[in-house]
Amino acid sequence: MRYRHFAFAALLALLAAPVFPPAGAQSRREQEIINQGKIHMFDRNWPAARETLQGILRDFPQSPIAAQACFYIARCYHFEGKEGEAIRAYEDFLRRYPKEPVLPAEAANAVVEIAAKLMEKGDTAYRSRLLSALSDPSREVRYFTAIRVSRLQDPHIASMAVPVLREIIKSEKERDLVDRARIALLRLEPKALERRVESEEPPRRARPAGEPRMFHLEIYRAGASKPAVELNIPVSLAQLAIAALDESARAELRRKGVDIDNVWESLQKLGPTNILTLRDGDSLIKLWIE
Repeated sequence: MRYRHFAFAALLALLAAPVFPPAGAQSRREQEIINQGKIHMFDRNWPAARETLQGILRDFPQSPIAAQACFYIARCYHFEGKEGEAIRAYEDFLRRYPKEPVLPAEAANAVVEIAAKLMEKGDTAYRSRLLSALSDPSREVRYFTAIRVSRLQDPHIASMAVPVLREIIKSEKERDLVDRARIALLRLEPKALERRVESEEPPRRARPAGEPRMFHLEIYRAGASKPAVELNIPVSLAQLAIAALDESARAELRRKGVDIDNVWESLQKLGPTNILTLRDGDSLIKLWIE
């Protein structure tokens, strides 16, 4: 849902942007049609918007704004929740207008997002799209796909995503992108990430003796002597993962009694190896660092 809200906001910005075709290349009629299509989209009247935009492709196929119309048609299917039609429409756009400067990456990423969401619901019909996107020539598409599919329970897709995530961590300079890649890699192979990150990152300050290195989490079900969930990862990665939680996840943790904003301060006050104990209904949660 959060992706859809963000994507719709991005769509509004795109719709609001003016179209600047070559002088004299766009008739008044074309402008009227595209404007009417945008109005329907602002009103979220997706069927009317699609029907209007189809007029550009039908009557003015060589128009400079035909590519936008084709892309917007796919967006209409997407926001209407018609996943199969949306994928086909995005792919139709990619076949027709592969050399557009910006929109092809947007369309390819939208296909990835839809295919991933369908897989999360148990529909694997578009799994091949994800595998293909992991080797896409576009770095933007490849990176987006690797981070997105890290949340899927598919060993083969994960095995293809891992090298892309390592590529991001090793070669990219944008801090937010690198952090998201680290979190994604943490989901897939936390032990390998610990070794790889240490070897791929620039040298950092020497770690003072006694400084905590590992974060431990155990969750026990009622009456159990062994944890149902156990996690042991480097402290820096645990901090990164918690910092990346969105506000809805933070709010849910607060409702369960976890002071997520100050959890590290609480752990540091306890000192290494001392356990912070929390309760969530019948479950017992233990956190500590060492």
